[in-house]
Amino acid sequence: MVDPGMLDEQSWLKKNDPSDMLGLIEGLPQQFKEAERIARSMPLPKWPEPRNIAIVGMGGSAIGGDLVRALAEDQGPVPIVVQRNYTLPKWVGKDSLVVASSYSGNTEETLAAYAEAEARGARVIAITTGGELAKRATGAGWPVVRIPGGMSPRAAIGYSFVPLLVVMERLGIMPSQAEALAETVAVLEGQSAKYGRQSPMAENPAKALAAELVGRAPLILGPAGWQGIAAYRWKCQFNENSKAPAFWNVFPELNHNETVGWEHPLEVLGRLHVVLLRDALESKRNARRVDVTKEIMAKSAAGITEFWAEGKSSVARLFSLLYPGDFVSGYLALAYGTDPTPIKAIDHLKSELQKI
Repeated sequence: MVDPGMLDEQSWLKKNDPSDMLGLIEGLPQQFKEAERIARSMPLPKWPEPRNIAIVGMGGSAIGGDLVRALAEDQGPVPIVVQRNYTLPKWVGKDSLVVASSYSGNTEETLAAYAEAEARGARVIAITTGGELAKRATGAGWPVVRIPGGMSPRAAIGYSFVPLLVVMERLGIMPSQAEALAETVAVLEGQSAKYGRQSPMAENPAKALAAELVGRAPLILGPAGWQGIAAYRWKCQFNENSKAPAFWNVFPELNHNETVGWEHPLEVLGRLHVVLLRDALESKRNARRVDVTKEIMAKSAAGITEFWAEGKSSVARLFSLLYPGDFVSGYLALAYGTDPTPIKAIDHLKSELQKI
């Protein structure tokens, strides 16, 4: 562990973040712009509306699907599922659309699901930087959204989310997203300045929270829907960037089980720092649930921090809650004296699986 005050030392940040993860995080607004340009410029066939949609992917390549699925619950008429597995749901068939998302293009689970989609006669779209997925999809004549490479999949969330959202719009699955994306870029640009490296800890809630989290485990909570997906993203970013355990859950479900687990004053509860993802537009009943739960947890938790959504559109509000977690996780990694970029445990697992 290092002195959290070092998070304001620019030369120290540069030295201890050699792959520039913080720079990639700060660049998300520009990533959104480029991703939309790519998605709107590529040719798409005039397919009939699918009966259902399965988005297949893993890790950072799948989170974009989670976000689009959550938004589509309120905006789209077609059911969407995100499949993190080698196989597809049994109902996928010739009237289905399967979107295969793999940043590297070589994710074994996604390639297996892609092959199964073709075997069942489903229509397919690929989102990838290249690799085997691009090779197979191009050879079969399927549309391929080619996104820029050279970064960790988790740092490419703009490229995994925006093209998928725009494709859903262009296929008539969702309404126009141009205005929402423009607003989101503006919101993200403001947050990038607020939470970025140049912003001092005294004015930077992301740095301040990272300092609070040293030696503690974050528990991220939000209402079900897109806020819940944002909470899951926070959890995954703490795992991969900070190399730290983290936990998440959603309202109202957690009030039917997890809330009871705070009754005993166990020592472990005092090591949990609760992060609440809030939205002024959340239902009154959910808002009250959050407030009461906050009172219960405050008796034992190490601390409670709230982040509130910004913007008018669902896309802007979603990413305004998701984006701060990327910064917090990066700063926490550095506060632990850890390079945010390498994922040695995952690399080891992949090397062992290659031996099978």
